[in-house]
Amino acid sequence: MQFYRFFFLIVFLAVYGTADAQNNVTIIGYVLGEDNQPLDGATIRILNTGSVVKTNGTGQFAFENITSGKYRLAVSMDGYREEEIEVKAGEKKKEEIIIILKSALVALKSVDLVGKTIETKVKEQPFAVSVINAKKLAERDVDMNRLLDGTSGVRVQETGGMGSDFNYSINGLSGKAVKIFVDGIPMENFGSSFSINNFAINTIDRIEIYKGVTPVAFGGDALGGSINLVTKTRSKNYLDISQTAGSFNTYRTALSAKWRGSSGFTVQTNSFFNYSENNYPVWGPGVQVAGEGGRPIPGNPKFKRFNDDYRSYTLRADVGFTNVKWADVFLLGFTLSDQDRGIQTGTTMAHVYGDVRYQEKFIMPSLRYSKKGFLFSNLNVDLYASINELRGTTTDTSSYKYDWSGKVIATAANGEMNSYKASKSIYSFQDDTQLVRANFAYQIKNNLQINLNYVFSGTSRKGNDPIATAEWTIPLRFPQDLSKHIAGLSYEVSLLDRRWTNIFFAKYFAYDASVTSFDYNGGSDKELFYQNTSDNVWAFGYASTFLLPRKYSLKFSLENAARLPEALEVLGNGNTILNSPNLQPERSLNVNASIQKNIEGNFQNLDLGLNLFFRNTENFIWLGEGYQLGTTKYENLGKTRTIGFEAEANYSRKKGFEASVNFTYQDIRNMQRFETNGAPNHVYKDRLRNTPYIMGNAEVRLFLDEMFRIKPKVSFFASTHYVHQYYLGWPSLGNPSQKMYIPTQFVQDAGLGYAFGQGRYSVNASCRNILNKQVYDNFLLQKPGRFFSLKLRYFLQ
Repeated sequence: MQFYRFFFLIVFLAVYGTADAQNNVTIIGYVLGEDNQPLDGATIRILNTGSVVKTNGTGQFAFENITSGKYRLAVSMDGYREEEIEVKAGEKKKEEIIIILKSALVALKSVDLVGKTIETKVKEQPFAVSVINAKKLAERDVDMNRLLDGTSGVRVQETGGMGSDFNYSINGLSGKAVKIFVDGIPMENFGSSFSINNFAINTIDRIEIYKGVTPVAFGGDALGGSINLVTKTRSKNYLDISQTAGSFNTYRTALSAKWRGSSGFTVQTNSFFNYSENNYPVWGPGVQVAGEGGRPIPGNPKFKRFNDDYRSYTLRADVGFTNVKWADVFLLGFTLSDQDRGIQTGTTMAHVYGDVRYQEKFIMPSLRYSKKGFLFSNLNVDLYASINELRGTTTDTSSYKYDWSGKVIATAANGEMNSYKASKSIYSFQDDTQLVRANFAYQIKNNLQINLNYVFSGTSRKGNDPIATAEWTIPLRFPQDLSKHIAGLSYEVSLLDRRWTNIFFAKYFAYDASVTSFDYNGGSDKELFYQNTSDNVWAFGYASTFLLPRKYSLKFSLENAARLPEALEVLGNGNTILNSPNLQPERSLNVNASIQKNIEGNFQNLDLGLNLFFRNTENFIWLGEGYQLGTTKYENLGKTRTIGFEAEANYSRKKGFEASVNFTYQDIRNMQRFETNGAPNHVYKDRLRNTPYIMGNAEVRLFLDEMFRIKPKVSFFASTHYVHQYYLGWPSLGNPSQKMYIPTQFVQDAGLGYAFGQGRYSVNASCRNILNKQVYDNFLLQKPGRFFSLKLRYFLQ
C-alpha cells in the first residue's frame, strides 16, 4: 500500500507541474556543445529585458510567464563563443529551441573541453563524488582496479593477477555494498567475464565514484557507494583500437568504434580480449615444498604459479538510431562474453591446485530508449531492458595432489578442493536473469526537478553435478530463485541563483528468495526442504551543496541506506560458497561532510578537498571465515561503525605538469556487544579483520610537448601507492607474537608515452611495482611482482 501511495504522489506532481506550465507562454531550450553533449551552467539573456537564466545538468533552460512576441537571446559560457538567436513566442504555448555553442579555444579539441565541463558538472553534485577523466588516460596501459585503487577513500583488494577475484571498499563499506554500473545500468548479474577490470581504459570516457550516498537515478541498492563507467558517447564517427603485451605472457586487445549515418542510423561497439598465463613467482608464508624427510625446504624458495592462466573476451555491439526526432537513443544491444581460467589456490596459498578449472559463458540481448522532451518538453525518459543467460562450470576431477613446484605428491585423490572429505565434482549452473530499469526526470521549473526510478531484477538458477557425493552440494542442484524491486524518488531544488542545491529522496527495496536447504529442520534427521524468504525496507536521505565566494564549496549528505542480498550471497556458487537463505538486508546510516577549495591563477590551478565520513551499519553481509570441509558462506555481522576522513589535492601548471596526492584513514569497529546466544562478544570494538585502515596515493604527470613546445606528444607519469599493515584476523585474539598480518604495501609505477600523426598513433611503455615488492591484499594471497607492458593504440575520428 505504501508503494502505491508513493507512485500516485509522483503522478500528481507530474500532472500538476504540466498543467501549471501550459497556462503560460514559455520559451524552453537546450544548450549543447559541438558534440551534442549538454552544457551545464551556460547563461541565457533576453536582450533589452534583463531576464537571465542558466542551464541545468541536462543543458535545459526556460523563460516562463513571458508575453508573446519576438525575442533575441544571447547565450554565453566560459570557453565558448557567445551566440545570439532570435525566437518568436506566442504561436505555441511552449517554444522549444536547441542552441549549439562552439569552442572559443581553437587550440583545444572540443571533445576535451566538453569532457572537462561534464566532469565539473558531476563533481558539483551534492553527493560525495570523485570523477576520473578517462580520456586523458586512454593511451596508458592501466587496469581499472589499479586505477580506482588510487582514488581517495577507495580500496581494491585482489587475490592474484589478471582474472582473479577482487573486492571493492569505499569509505569502509565493501563487497556487494559497492555497486558497479555501466552507463547507469547495474552489473551485478552480468557474470565475472564481463567485469569492471576487463574493460580497457580507452573504451571509457569517464568514471564516477559515489561515496556512501548514491543518486536515485542509478536505481541500485548501493549501501556503501557506487562506481559508474561511462562508455564513449562521441557524436562523431570514430575508431579506437589498442593492443597491449606484458609480462607473464599477458595480452589485451580493445576495440571501440561508432558509425552514424545522416539518417541517424547508428552502429557501435565496445569489445575486448584479455589473456595471461599469470605464471608470476610466489614465495614466503604458505608457499612450501617438502624436502627430504618431509620437512619444508628452508629459505623461502620461489615457485611459479602454474594453474592460474586466464582468458576472456567480451563482444558488445549496439544497432539502432541516435539523435533523431523521436529518440535521443534507440539501440538494440547484444553482449557475448566467455571465460576460461585455472584455479590455483583456495582461500590461502597453503592449498595449491593443479587441475581445477572454471568456465563461464554469458549472452545478453538488451534494448535502450532515451528521449529528452518525451511527451512534454520538460520530461526526460531513459528506459532499459535486458535478459541474460549465464552458464558456469567448475571441474574438479583430478586424482592427484600437487605442491608449489608443480609435482604430484599424492595419487588416488578424490578431487583437490574442499579438504580431505572432498569428492570429485563437475558442478554446472545456469542463471537466467531479467532486468528492467525506468528513469523519469521532470523539470517542474528551472530550479525544481523530480526524478523517479524503478528497477526490477529476477534470477532463476538451475544446478547440476553428475558425480559429486558430498551432501552439502545437494541443495545446489535444485532450482533457486531471487527477485528484487527497487524504487526511488528524489526532489531537487536550487536556490540563491543555483548556488545552493538540495536533494531530498526516498528509496523502497523488496526482495523474495526461494532456496533449497539440506538441514535438520527441527528434527533429528537431515532433510531437503524449500525455504522462502522475503523482506522489504525503506530508505530516506538528503544531500546538499553550497557554492561559497572565493571558490569554496560545502557538501553534506545523509542517508538511512539499505541493501538487499544478492544472488551469489543467497544462492552460493555451487562449490566453495554455500547458500544462505536466512540473510537479512543490510542497513546503514551514512553521513558525509566535505569542503572543497579551488585556487586558480593565470598559469596554474589547485583543487583541495577534505571529506569526513561516518557509517553505522547493521546486519553487515560478509563472507565467513570458513564453515566446513573447506567451504564458507555469507553471514550477517550484527553491528559495525566506521569513522574516517579523506583528503586530496590536485595541482596543474600550464598544461605541462600535473600532480595529485590523497590520504585516507578509516576506523572500522565491530560494535556487536553480545553474540546471538547472549554470550559476550570477545571481539567487541575490535578493528574489522582483514581490512586496511590507512591508505595513500600520489602521482605526477609531465606533458613534455607542452613544457618544451615540441610537436610530438610526449608524456611521463610516476605514481606510488601505500597501504599500512593490518591484521589478518581479529586483533584481540591470539598470541601477539604469532598473529598473522598483511604487511605494509608501498609500490611504485611509472610510464612513458609517445603520440604522433596528429594523435592517431601512440606507444606507451609502463612498469608496475618497479621494485618488485612482495604484495598481498587478502589472506596472504600474493599478487604479481614487477610487470612490464607495451601498449600500441590507433585512434581515428
